[in-house]
Amino acid sequence: MPVKVFGGLTQQLFKTLEKEGTSNVDICNLMERFTLDAIGQAGFDFDFRALSDNHNSPWVRTYNDIKTGLRDPLFFFFPVLDQYFLWLFPNRRQIHRQVDKFNNMTDSVIHHKREILESQRANNIEDHEKDLLTLMLETEIDGEKMTNEELKSNLNIFFLAGHDTTANALSFAIYYLAIHKDIQEKARQEAMKILGDEPKDVIPTIEQTKALTYINMIMKEVRMILVNMRLVGPVTSLLPRRTAEDVELAGTFVPKGTTLTVDIYALHHNPFVWRNPEKFDPERFAPGGEAEQLAGEGMTWLPFSNGGRQCIGMNFSLVEQRVLLSMLLRKYTWELPKDSIHRHQLVTKNIGIISGDRLNIDFKERY
Repeated sequence: MPVKVFGGLTQQLFKTLEKEGTSNVDICNLMERFTLDAIGQAGFDFDFRALSDNHNSPWVRTYNDIKTGLRDPLFFFFPVLDQYFLWLFPNRRQIHRQVDKFNNMTDSVIHHKREILESQRANNIEDHEKDLLTLMLETEIDGEKMTNEELKSNLNIFFLAGHDTTANALSFAIYYLAIHKDIQEKARQEAMKILGDEPKDVIPTIEQTKALTYINMIMKEVRMILVNMRLVGPVTSLLPRRTAEDVELAGTFVPKGTTLTVDIYALHHNPFVWRNPEKFDPERFAPGGEAEQLAGEGMTWLPFSNGGRQCIGMNFSLVEQRVLLSMLLRKYTWELPKDSIHRHQLVTKNIGIISGDRLNIDFKERY
C-alpha cells in the first residue's frame, strides 16, 4: 500500500490549509482535491496538482466538467438523451468533448509509462514503489498484452470508484467529529498514542495504520464507499440482478426473470437489525460490540458489497482514510462555524453520489 504517498499528500494538504486559510474551509472540495491527487499518484504515478495548483491544472478542470455532466439530473434520469438526442443540447456535447479530452490525456500517461518501463527493463532497473498502472503493464510481460482501451477502462473504473466516494467518506467523518468533540478527542488520543505526541508531522507505517482501531471504528460508522455508508447513503442499493430460474429466498417464491436488488439504505437503517440506527455511535464496531454480535446473522453491513464482486479499491481506500485522519487529528482540532447550516443535521446535495452542501469547517493548529 502506498502509505508514503498518502502521508506526503496529507502534508501537502497542510500546506494548502496554511496558504488558503483554516477558517470556513470547504471540506468537500478539499477532500476531493486530496483524493484526486491520491488516485493520480498511487494509480498512475502522475501528479494532478489538485492540492498545489487546483485552478490551473488542466486535469482538474476537465475532470470537474465531466463530474458536473454526470450529475446533471436530466441526463441522469433520461440517459436515452445522450444516445439519440445529443444534437439538441450543445452544452452536453461540450461534456462529451471533455470526456474525449480526458481519454486522450490518459492515453498520453499510458504511453509515457510504457516508455519508462521499457527503459527500466533495458537497464535492469527495479522499481519497488509500484503504482496501479505499472502493475497492470507488468502483467503484459508474461501474459496477453492489453490494448490502451482496456487499460483506460480498468483505470477509469478504479478512478471513478475511488475518488468521490472516498472524498465524501472523509468529509463526513470530519463533519461528525466536528459535531462530536468527545469522539474527536478520543480519536486524537489514539493517533498520538500510535504516532507519538511530538509537535511534528508523522507519516504512519502500514503496521501503525492497522493499530488505529478506534479511527477504523469511526470510518466504519460513517463510510459510504461505492454503495452506502451506515448513516448517510449516496446510493441506496446495489446494482440489480435478474433471476435466471425460479428460486425461493427466505421462504418467498421468486419467479424466473425477476429483477432483484439489495436495499443497503434500508438494511443499515433497520431498527430490527441495528439498535438506534440514526445515532452516530462508533462503539457499535468495538470488539464484542453490536456489529460482532450481528456477524452470525447474515450480511448486515455492506458498504463495499461482498463476495467475488466486492469493491476492488476497498483496502486502498481504507488505508488512505486512516493515514489522512490520523495525521489531521494530530495537527488540528476542528469545529463547525457558528453559522453552519449543518449544526442539527447534515445537509446534502447532488444525485447519485451525494456530498455536503456548503459543508465548511474551522480548523485550529495544534503545532
